[in-house]
Parts: sequence; C-alpha cells; structure tokens
Amino acid sequence: MRTNLPITQREFDFPAGVTLMSTTDTHSRINYANAAFIGVSGFDRDELMGQPHNLVRHPDMPTQAFADMWATLKAGESWTALVKNRRKNGDHYWVRANATPVIRNGQTTGYMSVRTKPSREEVAQAETLYRELREGRASHRAFRQGLVVRTGLLGWMSALQTMPIRWRIRVALGAVAVLGSVGAAMSGLAGIPLSTFATGLAAVVGAAMGWLEAQIARPLQVVQRQALSVAAGQPGSRGRISI
Repeated sequence: MRTNLPITQREFDFPAGVTLMSTTDTHSRINYANAAFIGVSGFDRDELMGQPHNLVRHPDMPTQAFADMWATLKAGESWTALVKNRRKNGDHYWVRANATPVIRNGQTTGYMSVRTKPSREEVAQAETLYRELREGRASHRAFRQGLVVRTGLLGWMSALQTMPIRWRIRVALGAVAVLGSVGAAMSGLAGIPLSTFATGLAAVVGAAMGWLEAQIARPLQVVQRQALSVAAGQPGSRGRISI
C-alpha cells in the first residue's frame, strides 16, 4: 500500500456543510475534483488531476479498509466508511466517505466519491478501532462493505449490521412465533389445542411478515436501487411507491 509522508498528526477542520466530491477512472486516477475537495486536500488542481486517488491516503488507515472498499466496488455495490485522509502538508482530515461505481451502458467506467464531515463521536470511535486494527489487536473484527463487524465465534453479534431489512423482519417475527408457542406450552397448553394455537400464530405471523415486506422492505429496495443508479450515472428502473 502506498505510504504518504510526512505526517504531522494535526487535524484540519472544515465546515460541516461542505461536501467533497471527486471521480476517477477505472484505474483510480482522478479526473474530477470539486473546489471543496481541492481546498481541503491542500493540493492544487493540477497536482490532483491524473493522479491515483490514494495520493490523499493517510498511513494511519488500516489496509483492511481499502481491501474491503475495492472488493465492494468491484461487486458493483457502494461503500461507506469513516476515512482519515492526508493533506499535502501532512495534516489530516476525517470524512464520512461514500464511494460508488459509475456505470455507463452496463459497464463500470470509473468511481465517484462523495465525502462529508463526521461527528466527533464517530471520529473518536474510528480512531480507537483503526488503531487496534493496525496494531493487530482486533483479530476478531473485519470490514464488510465499510462496516466493522465481528468475526469468528462472535460473528453472530454483527449479523444485524449486514442483514437485509427483509431478513430482519423475518427473524424478528419468527422469534415472536417461537416465543409465543413456547409461552403457550409453558402456560399449560398441550396436545391439539397447542398445535391449533401454534398453527394460528404461524398464519398470523406469516401474514404480518408478507405485509411488512410489501410495505417496508420492497419500497426501501426500490429507493436503494434508484439512489444507486442515480449516483452511478445510469438510468434506474421506475418504481412506484405508495405513501
């Protein structure tokens, strides 16, 4: 990984309402940078154009973050995470970065990155976690689409972080059905009455699951696909959402 030096460990502050934006070709060479990104980076426009985007990478960023970013982008998905960038003079600035593939006629033609200012709480958490990752003290943590999740035996604790909304609904209502049946059995219900109760509860839960997926999960998927299509520069399929 490219190591950009020197570094000063002085943080550069920029206004909360500022959006830093840049685009690159498929080889990550910068072909567009807005004025805000140029100003915050400390580089001149001519120093950025045609250069690899890792020109602003700070050596304090864990290598796992960018490996995850490229795996996510090459899968055609967007990637969001907190990133510590280096300015030309060695100072740094924190951003909440969202990177997405730019698609034309079904082909990836480059990448776009939109960055905003994170909260101080987010920065403090990221600094601690990224330091542990760099120092090898977070062996049971890994990046998944920008999220830091648990791995190994404790991986189940991070399941909800990456689980689609559809499956969150199914798991929650499935748990309701199981707990309801267990509660009925513990209260003394048995035999045919218990079977009838469990069947009825399963039918109600199934109906609720279908309704919630239709009213929440599917509309959110439509919005997500359309947002990704707009960000990627491709026409999205039109979806109708009833409110």
